[in-house]
Amino acid sequence: MTISNELVAIVTGAGGRIGSAIAAMLTEQGYRVVVNDSSAARAEAVAGRLSGAGATVMAVQGDVSVREEAENLVAMALGGWGRLDLLVNCAGIFPNTLLVDMDDREWERVWGVNLHGPFYLCRAGARAMIACGNGGNIVNISSTAGDSARRGAAHYCGSKAALNMLTKVLAIELAEHGIRVNAVAPGLVLDQVWTSPPPPEMDAYSAALLRGIPLGRTGAGEDIANVVRFLIDPASNWITGEIIHVNGGSTAGRVSLPRSEYKRPDR
Repeated sequence: MTISNELVAIVTGAGGRIGSAIAAMLTEQGYRVVVNDSSAARAEAVAGRLSGAGATVMAVQGDVSVREEAENLVAMALGGWGRLDLLVNCAGIFPNTLLVDMDDREWERVWGVNLHGPFYLCRAGARAMIACGNGGNIVNISSTAGDSARRGAAHYCGSKAALNMLTKVLAIELAEHGIRVNAVAPGLVLDQVWTSPPPPEMDAYSAALLRGIPLGRTGAGEDIANVVRFLIDPASNWITGEIIHVNGGSTAGRVSLPRSEYKRPDR
């Protein structure tokens, strides 16, 4: 096993819009990155783009809800580069199903990917960071749904709320080892940035969420990656156990109507 002086990161769910932006940001910061996705094709596509730009990356397919596959990501980082400095748990799924229509398999699958996977990786990653003796960072990608209930999302909201609490507990437990643990809770992030008012071609669910964003646009993967970059920077070295909401203000409160649209109801 070779020892590298360069920082090493693992990003799960790196084939998605947020995960790929985080992986790209990390390579720009000089990290060597294990690029993980449940789809080998997606992982290899992201790794190919990054390596083509001169980055040092390793594509590893794996289902994080399976303990052995999650732990293998840490083993690959250590086996390839001899250390682990950063773990970003970004893999997540969000089916929309009412409780009365939900079967056990869907419930267990969401909790498996959204919570059990981060647990397996945090445990294996923390053990590796402690053994390396360099401290480190863990960033969990949560959601505004972690503290805001949504119809058809009992499994998703519950798993993200639990991930938030896992983040806080691990921040306390791992602080003595110089490992900081934080979470980023994105709002509505889509494949493209949409601005208000919602265009006719936008689906009704996303349009309703967009109307509730004070800053008037949906998010981009880079918006989340920029916050991750701050959380792993030495400038944030007194921040741990925090859930950072990044959502254009959607959780700040109700959006007021523009003055031109406001009409006081008759009394």
